[in-house]
Amino acid sequence: MEKAEVSDRPNILVLMTDQQRYDALGCAGNARIRTPNLDRLAASGVRFRNAYCPTPLCVPSRMSFITGLRASRHRYPLNHALPGPVPEHPTIMTLLHRDGYHCQGVGKMHFSGRLYGFQNLKSMEESVGCRADDDYLTYLREQGVRTRYPQGLRDLLYYQPQTSGIPVEHSQSAWVARESVAFLRQHVRHRPGRPFFLWSSWIAPHPPFAPCAPYDTIYAPEDMELPVYAERPVSSLPSAAGTRGRLDGAHLDPGRIRRIRALYYGQVTQVDDGIGQILQELENLGLAGNTVVLFLSDHGDMLGDHGLSQKNVPYEASARTPLLLRWPGRTEPGRVCDELVGNEDFLATLVEKLGLERNPGAAPLAGRSLLGREGGGPAEAREAYFMDYGHGESRWIAVRTLQHKYAIWARGGYEELYDLEADPQETRNLAGEEPELSARLRAAVLAWERENGFPDSLDGDELRTCPRHDLQTETPRVVTINEGRWPENLPEDEHDSVESYAQAFTRAIAREISLSPEKLSLAEYRCKGGHPLTGTPWQEAWDAAESEEDKECVS
Repeated sequence: MEKAEVSDRPNILVLMTDQQRYDALGCAGNARIRTPNLDRLAASGVRFRNAYCPTPLCVPSRMSFITGLRASRHRYPLNHALPGPVPEHPTIMTLLHRDGYHCQGVGKMHFSGRLYGFQNLKSMEESVGCRADDDYLTYLREQGVRTRYPQGLRDLLYYQPQTSGIPVEHSQSAWVARESVAFLRQHVRHRPGRPFFLWSSWIAPHPPFAPCAPYDTIYAPEDMELPVYAERPVSSLPSAAGTRGRLDGAHLDPGRIRRIRALYYGQVTQVDDGIGQILQELENLGLAGNTVVLFLSDHGDMLGDHGLSQKNVPYEASARTPLLLRWPGRTEPGRVCDELVGNEDFLATLVEKLGLERNPGAAPLAGRSLLGREGGGPAEAREAYFMDYGHGESRWIAVRTLQHKYAIWARGGYEELYDLEADPQETRNLAGEEPELSARLRAAVLAWERENGFPDSLDGDELRTCPRHDLQTETPRVVTINEGRWPENLPEDEHDSVESYAQAFTRAIAREISLSPEKLSLAEYRCKGGHPLTGTPWQEAWDAAESEEDKECVS
């Protein structure tokens, strides 16, 4: 095995998952999940117990990570940029490249074709429109794997349990690990002595929940906990239509939600196995002693807690993330840091410790070094960490202190206050019971918004609000058509290289005993233009949904 020449600057390895909750780690105290490799990484470095994402959504969180800035600066408060020109900010990759690093990405970046400083990017994205634009889909074609939806079906089954038919060696998660190991070997051989920045990024455990065998069965549904506060009234939720609706009733269906959680854990464990392969390769190549390793996720997932799916909300399961850092010679093995930190702090850490120079006039970094204290941790404790989301009617701003969390929403000016010491699951809103504390935290949030957020969110000294749209049902149903259309866009002579929709759907539901057509919103799916279920075991239910189509479309 060829060994690496040691650089005077450390290599940097970023390991990122998508939508992994802060508590989906063994080292975080979760006895139900198996993550031995991440647990060993935590034992060899620092685990930041109170880490958050600035905005709990894929693109905004990732943009804050690479730029060290908040949404008002990078202009991505949602998964799309605000209208107008998007500013070009220095990124982790551009700064490291200027300092002599070779920057490589593998996996999901969610950057819409941009490289942002990578010399090379092996792409694996969601909802792809063209197979030729995605390295992983191209790989599947070369291997003769005829899958149509390698991540799972999204349109109707997005947040439902399903089965993947891809052989484990060709799965998305295995591909990220294998491509990362291949890069390390090639780098040592062809760029001796040059430091690297490698960002290995998995789509898992982001839905759809379709791990491949054997990871689809390594956790028994009956061993999974039911969601916390799943019966939360919609009247107490400022925005529930989408995040509750996408569950399609799963939060109140014990068998289904337990199966979803078992599949979610299976995805996490497969990623952990891949991370173990990458970390072992660092050892094999003699790189481990001079490589910084950061593990994090872009945000969490509610998994039915509060009767919600996905992210987009300021609650702990959505906004709090895992964060592990091992920096040889600088981090104390096994340390657990309780200070409030965010993913925008990593660029500030690199700037401080590597002496990276940002251009004069560049926007000041929002973060602070994670190594300001000997052994790991910020030099000064944050009294508060602010989070924000959206723009206009979708806007909310929140602040997390070591004891409390306060959030204010543009919809109705709705306020939430939780005592996280007494109520870590955020089940009792104290905003009405603690008016003085609410007023003080509201003032802090609005002052932050004025300085760091969007000025047009304010109406004088108050948040600009809009009416709340009260839902008429406790279990709203929402079907979103957002499947990548690359199979339909294939050249005619490549149509046979993927399975048919009927084959893909039939395989996906084949082993899901907790799933049946009467549990899902087939009529809404049909009226929104969903792919016909002709030729599947659900064809009879699909045909019956036609009679409800007009009613559902009108409603």
